[in-house]
Amino acid sequence: MAGLTHKGENLIINEYFRKKNFYLGLLKANPTDNATNIQEVEGASYQRQQITFEEPVNGETYNSNDINFPVATENWGWITHIGLFTEQTGGELMAYSGLDYTKEIRAADIYKIPQAFFIFKVD
Repeated sequence: MAGLTHKGENLIINEYFRKKNFYLGLLKANPTDNATNIQEVEGASYQRQQITFEEPVNGETYNSNDINFPVATENWGWITHIGLFTEQTGGELMAYSGLDYTKEIRAADIYKIPQAFFIFKVD
């Protein structure tokens, strides 16, 4: 299969991921490439958070601002993966990643992804 050049990778990020709205969701399991095992956090205080991407370099981009999830008013469980969704509710899972460090979110906790910590690469 043919590979993409960095220019082609950047074009995909600019024309698709930077021109549309995307939302990050917190996942409690690996959703798999077929998106058949999506175990997203559920709770009255939980909602996906919008992400915006910086200008890509060599097919790689990152979140342009801090992403702060709401204060948990209930236990959300262990967060093991992050999902990139097309809508704030429902929608399609477009990409996902396992976390380097899993985290248990309990009532009164906040989950935050600092600027430039969600790195997205087209390869």
